[in-house]
Amino acid sequence: MLLAEAGVHPSKRLGQNFLVNRATLDSIIGEVKKAHPHVIVEIGAGLGTVTRELARLTERVIAVELDRRLAAILERTVANMQNVEIRRQDFLAFSFTNTITEEKAFVVGNIPYRITAPILKHLIAQRDRISSALLLTQHEVAAKIAHSPGKKGTALGVLVQSYADVKLLRSVPRGSFFPIPDVDSMLWSMSLLKQPRFTAAAEDFFAVVRAVYGVRRKMIRGALRDLFSNENTEELLRSINIDATLRGETLSFAQLDTIAQYLKNSN
Repeated sequence: MLLAEAGVHPSKRLGQNFLVNRATLDSIIGEVKKAHPHVIVEIGAGLGTVTRELARLTERVIAVELDRRLAAILERTVANMQNVEIRRQDFLAFSFTNTITEEKAFVVGNIPYRITAPILKHLIAQRDRISSALLLTQHEVAAKIAHSPGKKGTALGVLVQSYADVKLLRSVPRGSFFPIPDVDSMLWSMSLLKQPRFTAAAEDFFAVVRAVYGVRRKMIRGALRDLFSNENTEELLRSINIDATLRGETLSFAQLDTIAQYLKNSN
C-alpha cells in the first residue's frame, strides 16, 4: 500500500480514513459520469485513488489536500495527468470564486467526520460557483440532513436543504475505509438551487431556525420568545396561522419563512 511504502500513518487529528472499497468507488464514478462536469474540485484528495479516476472523466480536476505528506504522494500518483492541479491547503480556505472562472464546479469529497459541518457551510457559502457536490459523510449526519426540516432533522440540515436538493445514494459500511472508523458512512449528493427555499432575509430565517432547533423539546411559543421579546409570541403565531404549541422541528420551510418575515417586520 502507498501509505506503508511512504512510511505514512493516517492522522487521527485530521480524521483520515481512506476509501478502499471498489464498489463505493464505482458508485462515485458512476454519479460523476451522469453529471458530465467540466471542472471537479476534490476535497481531501489523499493518495489520489479517486483523483486518477476523476481525471479520466473531466477536463480539469483541482485536488485539495492539506496533509503535506499525502500531497507529496499525490503528486507522484497523478504525475502523468496534465489536467490535475494539486492545491496544498485547507479546503475551508479554498476560494471557488477566485479559482473557478469558467463553468460551475462539481465537488467530490470524502469528508472527515469532525469537520463535516464547517465544510458543508463552506460549500453553501461558495454556492454561486458550485453546481453540485457528491459527498461521503457519517451516515447519521447525512440521514438527518435528508430529513430536514422535520422531527429527525437538524439546523445544519435545514441550512443545506435551504439551498440544495439532497439525495441519499448508497450506504457505505465502516469496513470500506482504512483505518476502519467507528461509524458507517453514506454517499449522498446535494444539487445547488437557483434560489433558496425561503424569501425572508437569510439572517432572520436562520435566526428562527437556530431558535427552534436549539430547544427541540419546547413548543415554538417558548422557543421564539427571545426573538420576539416585545411581542406576545402566542398571539403573533396565531395571527399568522401557526399553532403555538407545535414543536419547532415540525415546522415546514413555508412556516419558518413566514415567521422569519414577521421577525423582520416586528423589529
